Amino acid sequence: MLEVPDIHAIRTMHRREVPKRQIARILGVSRSTVDKYTATDFVVEAAPRMQRREVRPSPKMDRWKPVIDEWLATDEARPRKQRRTARKIYKDLKGEYKDTLDVAEVSVRRYVAARKQARAKKAYVPLQFGLGEMVEVDFGEVLACIAGVEQQIFFIALRLMASGVMFAKGYPHAKLEAWLDGIASGLSFLGGVPKGALFDNDPTLVRQVLSGGRRVQTPEFVALAAHYGLEVSFANRGAGNEKGGVEKAVFWAQRNLFSPVPEAASFEALNTELAALCLEDTHSRQRGPGGPLISDLWEEEQRHLAPLPAIPFPACRKRFARVDKTLLTNYDGAHYSTPAAYAGKGLTMRIFWDHIELADQERTVAVHPRQKPGGASLQLEHYLPVLAHKPRAVAHAAVIARGEPAIAHYRDTFLAARPGEQRALVAILGLGGEVGVPRLAEALESAARHRAFDLESVRAIVRMAKPGATTPAEALEQAWLARWPQTPVQDVSAEAYTWLSEVAVGREVQ
Repeated sequence: MLEVPDIHAIRTMHRREVPKRQIARILGVSRSTVDKYTATDFVVEAAPRMQRREVRPSPKMDRWKPVIDEWLATDEARPRKQRRTARKIYKDLKGEYKDTLDVAEVSVRRYVAARKQARAKKAYVPLQFGLGEMVEVDFGEVLACIAGVEQQIFFIALRLMASGVMFAKGYPHAKLEAWLDGIASGLSFLGGVPKGALFDNDPTLVRQVLSGGRRVQTPEFVALAAHYGLEVSFANRGAGNEKGGVEKAVFWAQRNLFSPVPEAASFEALNTELAALCLEDTHSRQRGPGGPLISDLWEEEQRHLAPLPAIPFPACRKRFARVDKTLLTNYDGAHYSTPAAYAGKGLTMRIFWDHIELADQERTVAVHPRQKPGGASLQLEHYLPVLAHKPRAVAHAAVIARGEPAIAHYRDTFLAARPGEQRALVAILGLGGEVGVPRLAEALESAARHRAFDLESVRAIVRMAKPGATTPAEALEQAWLARWPQTPVQDVSAEAYTWLSEVAVGREVQ
């Protein structure tokens, strides 16, 4: 095919009525070529611009190409932000082969750029999911201010692929129990169970990736999938594009739900707000430009979801726990107390994302808020039977020092006023087993202010907390009067005084 300028010359001379034979002789082309380009139905098109680069031999660089290719392949499995740049690859070559490296940095960088460009040239197939067919799940990281402390938190994101409904819930960590709770909460929000779910190869869910696409999954995750009847599948390693829907959901949540940095009194309050925002989004966002509202598609997709089980999945992992002689059991570097009857015995520990349950068979015997490593959750009622036998330990008991500040303050004030009276103090603390530690702490705060250091006074203050009770001063006065013995007084009927009226009548007759 001739170049456009030659075609232009042929058609110009032909328009000026130069004979075709003469045009062929002048331009050095055949007569058939002139006929082709002067035909009335021929269309002149500009040739596409192409950059043709000749591959130049590089005998020195050829030696290092296999090493660089191996490093680039290894980096493909790493997070994008932790992959080596061309400059870093050259530095690593220089550090490892400093005596034999005979290529310049520019050569390495040019080769790395070419290899990355070749790897980037991948083709993808656009996907379309049926109603109720697939949900994608992933975790993301953001900043949030919880109880006045700005911290890094994690959030789970679920997206129904057909309607585009998204759900997010925040957690202080991304451990297995958070995954389990997030999936269970997300399915409850979506209103049913889709046929399948796509996950990343997170080590909390996948213990080992085997050949042939098989996975060794965490037992608790397998139990969750069985509970909801989910057909679980996993993306290929390093192939985030295979779950692009939820990747977009994570990005959307970071930009819309967590920007600016949200503030909440607790994770419970934060998650309540997140659920409301996700629900609001379904009524305001369209499924594609000019498409229907997501809420309308969601309503239609819910009819294609399997119903939720009657009982939600217990989103926890279970462990066997041995109670030591100090009534403590340990998990993840934190300590949790148990009732005194279980010293030296074994219990089942149910580990939720926000709390710990200790159970004897199926009966729950203790519940604690989850602690960070190095923390401890000690409950006073667990140690009251032990303190009754060892009252001297009350002066330095860790359960009091780490418990309610009002109780610790009352203990110190009591022992300063009545030194050596540990047994009386233990009797007062024993009220916690009757009315609960929070109510006891409230009563002891008032008792410390009024310097009430006896059981009767504290018991009266505890009773006054009920509706319609007397004031603290009246309660203390009643408690004080109750200490003195009462003199019995015999009741006298009105008939005993009838003689007075008879005397009065006799005086009037006289």
